[in-house]
Amino acid sequence: MFTGWLAWIVPIVIVVVVMGVLGFLAARDQRVREFIEDIEDLGWRGVMRGVWGLVRDPRVPWFVRLLPVPLLIYLASPIDIIPDIIPVIGQADDILVVAAALWVLLRFTPREVVAEHFRVAPAEG
Repeated sequence: MFTGWLAWIVPIVIVVVVMGVLGFLAARDQRVREFIEDIEDLGWRGVMRGVWGLVRDPRVPWFVRLLPVPLLIYLASPIDIIPDIIPVIGQADDILVVAAALWVLLRFTPREVVAEHFRVAPAEG
């Protein structure tokens, strides 16, 4: 049915659209918003240390440990749901994908493990 580059683009677009919808729902989750507020003061180095710790921690589910790889590929990729040239709205898809990744992290990883690696208080709920 599809040939060449189109065979790669269509599944990627489908995955990105699903992640965008999940991200929109995740952005409305109170736990995600509280977690973002908690890690804002860590700076990018503190966040990277926390992510690296989670990736290496055997208490974290395997699919959560693999999540940073496709997330970084998507964020670095020029392919977006909404092109970044469009001000504000162009960055919204990136924010929604990150929110979806944070939701998956907080949903499937024990609170104590996340708090240990990011040195924040365990979230309630």
